[in-house]
Amino acid sequence: MTTATAVRSPLRSPQFRRVIAAEFISSVGTQMTTLALPWFVLMTSGSPARMGLVFLAQILPVPLLSMPAGLLVARWGARRVTIVGDLCSATLAATVPVLYVADLLPFWALLLIVAGIGCVASAYLSAQRMLLTETIDLDEGVVTAGNALFETATSTARLVGPAIAGFFIAQFGALNVLWIDAASFVVSAALLTGLPRRATTPQASSAHNMTEGVRYLFKDPVLRTMSLAALGYGTLMPVVLLALPVIAKSRYDADPHAAGWLLAAWGGGTALGTVVVARLARKISPPRLAAAGGVGAAVVLWLLPWDQPVTTLMLTVAASCMFLPGVTAPAVSLMMLRPPEHLRPHVFPVFGAAVFVASPIAYGVAGVLFEHLSVGTVLTAVAVGASLCALVLLNLVRRPGRP
Repeated sequence: MTTATAVRSPLRSPQFRRVIAAEFISSVGTQMTTLALPWFVLMTSGSPARMGLVFLAQILPVPLLSMPAGLLVARWGARRVTIVGDLCSATLAATVPVLYVADLLPFWALLLIVAGIGCVASAYLSAQRMLLTETIDLDEGVVTAGNALFETATSTARLVGPAIAGFFIAQFGALNVLWIDAASFVVSAALLTGLPRRATTPQASSAHNMTEGVRYLFKDPVLRTMSLAALGYGTLMPVVLLALPVIAKSRYDADPHAAGWLLAAWGGGTALGTVVVARLARKISPPRLAAAGGVGAAVVLWLLPWDQPVTTLMLTVAASCMFLPGVTAPAVSLMMLRPPEHLRPHVFPVFGAAVFVASPIAYGVAGVLFEHLSVGTVLTAVAVGASLCALVLLNLVRRPGRP
C-alpha cells in the first residue's frame, strides 16, 4: 500500500471536478424521480407490491447485464458510455410524463420504460467509476478518497433531491418531476463531452479476460469477502429504502413531505459519512474502514423498527446511512486497484453484480412483505442481516496473514 501524503488531492484535477459536477447534477434529478415515481404508483394504485415492482424492474437489468456491460465499457471507453447513457436516460425519463398526458401509460408500459432505465444503468454505473479513475492518480489512498468524494456528490444529491421532490410533488404532481430528471442528464452529458478521450486496450474486450476477471475476484480473499458483504447489503438496504414511503403513508398520513424528508435523511447521512471517509481514507486501510462502517451501520439499524416521531426517525435513518460509505468506498477502491489493469473493466462489473444481484429479489419480496407484515417486523430482520454482514467484514480484518 502506498502512502498518499505526498500525492495531491483528487479535487485538484479539473477533470475530476467535472466528473463530480456531472454526477451531482444527474443524481439530483435521479433522486427526485426515486421518490416521485414510486409515490405516483403507491398513491394511484394503493399497492406497496406494485411499488416494489417498479423498483424491481429498474434494478433487475443491472445484475443481468453487468458482465456484457463491462465488455461494452472496455470496447467503447468509460467516457463515451457515460455520455450515451446520460442521453438515453434523459429520453426515457421524459417519455413517462409524455405518455401519461397522452393517456398511453398502462402499468406494464411504465415497467418497460423503467426496465429500460435499468438497462442503461447496467453499463453507466461501472463506466462512471472507471471514468473517475482516469482523472486521478492510481494510488490506493487517493482512489479511496476519490470514491468517497464521488459518493459525497451522490449522497448530497440524495439529501437535496427528495426534499425538493416532496415540495414539487405537492405543488405540481409526481410525474412532472421527471422533466427535471431528464434535464439533469442532458446537463451531465454536456459536462462530460469536453473531457479528453482515453485510448482503450483492444484485448480488454475479449471474453477470455471477462472469464479471468471472474476468476480473479473469487480467488482473491479480500475481494471475495468484500463481495460477500456487498451481496448482503445489496439485499438489505433496498428493503429499508422501500420501507420509507410505506412508513410515510401508514404512520404519517400519506404526507409526501414526510416521504421526501425521510429519503433526504438517507442522503444526508450518506453525505456526512462520505466526508468522513474521504478524510480517513489515507490513514486507515480499506478493510479496516469497511469493517468499522459495517459495525456502525448494523448497530444503528436496530433502532429503525421502533415506532417514533418523524423527526427521530429521520435522525435514525441518517445515522444508519452515515456508516455505509465506510463500506462502499473502500470496497470500490479495492475492486479498482487490486486486479491487473487489463482485468479492471471486468472485475468491477462482477462486483457490481454481487451488489445488485439480490436487489431485484429484495424489492419484489419486500413489497409483498409490507402488505402482510408490519414494517417493524421486516426492519428487525434487516437489522439481524446487517449484523451478520458486519461479522463477515470483521473476519476479514482479524484473519491472520490478511493481504
